[in-house]
Amino acid sequence: MDSGEASGWENLDSASLIFIPIIALGFIVLNQGAKFITDNAVAVSRNFGISRFVIGMLVVSTLAAMPEVLVSIVALKEGAEMIALGNGIASNVVTIAFVIGLTAIIVPLKVTREMIMRDAVFLMTVTIVASVLLLDGALSFLEGIALMILFVPYVMNLLLIEKKGNPEELEEGLEEARIQLELMGHLFGRKIEIRAGIQWLLFGILWTVMGAELVVRSIMHVTDDFNLNPWLVGITLVALGTTLPDIAASYHAARRGFGDLALGEGIGANIVTALLTLGLMGIIRPFEFARADILPVIAVLNLSTFLVLIFMLKGMKISQLGGVVLVSTYFGMVLSVVLLTVL
Repeated sequence: MDSGEASGWENLDSASLIFIPIIALGFIVLNQGAKFITDNAVAVSRNFGISRFVIGMLVVSTLAAMPEVLVSIVALKEGAEMIALGNGIASNVVTIAFVIGLTAIIVPLKVTREMIMRDAVFLMTVTIVASVLLLDGALSFLEGIALMILFVPYVMNLLLIEKKGNPEELEEGLEEARIQLELMGHLFGRKIEIRAGIQWLLFGILWTVMGAELVVRSIMHVTDDFNLNPWLVGITLVALGTTLPDIAASYHAARRGFGDLALGEGIGANIVTALLTLGLMGIIRPFEFARADILPVIAVLNLSTFLVLIFMLKGMKISQLGGVVLVSTYFGMVLSVVLLTVL
């Protein structure tokens, strides 16, 4: 009897452990697919007369948020609402606290007034709105619509900047976007025939969805086999996995002296993630959840976003000390959720 039980646990462990490299493979496929989509989306967009400035500014933010969006949608489709929600919220904490904080530790981040007014204040507003909508313990269809609508002013503001901005500022913004895309492994100047570009774009979307499916299904197996808390898995493993490209790109940007670009990309990515990920989740499949589960993560998300804004306003930079504070808030969030889950 005891021998049989031991054998069963061994089989369970060995079977479940197989999914760990599969999860890693899924994240690789997911992030490579997102890269493939971006390269072809940029190339195709240029055929439609969309300005390089708008393409660059939107693509940098949207690319960084794409893995989070797809994984959350696939998880929602598979019935793993807490994994989807955990990834959707905590990936923003990873970006704003861990990624930006780590980058600031490597090299202090300089801030422009335009970055504060265009992105940071809007991010704080979006974060507060999304948090308030989630505090009732549900994400409804109408709330999803409201979040999606909030994305429109962000895009319109970029178009307004392009229309009213002087050529030097636009060229500077374009150059920043080009450098950031290159740091993330993309080609910004490539142009492609529309039909071929769309075909490759569709292939990239299929590839990325396959990666998201692989990640979600494998994580669900591991979560079920080891009786892990889906919410805890979502805010740790999944959120970190979907932001790996941001972590790598920000590290390389800081090492090459472009840490401020990593800051701009991180803020833009959080805006897109908060609005598109949560917005699409509410529209596709409204659901309810335990309000108490999300409170620590929501609190840290608002705190870290507020700290970034304060650091930016106070000294027009995020210092190394500020970076340490931000990274500490991330680990504080993880520790608090782990303790609440265990206790």
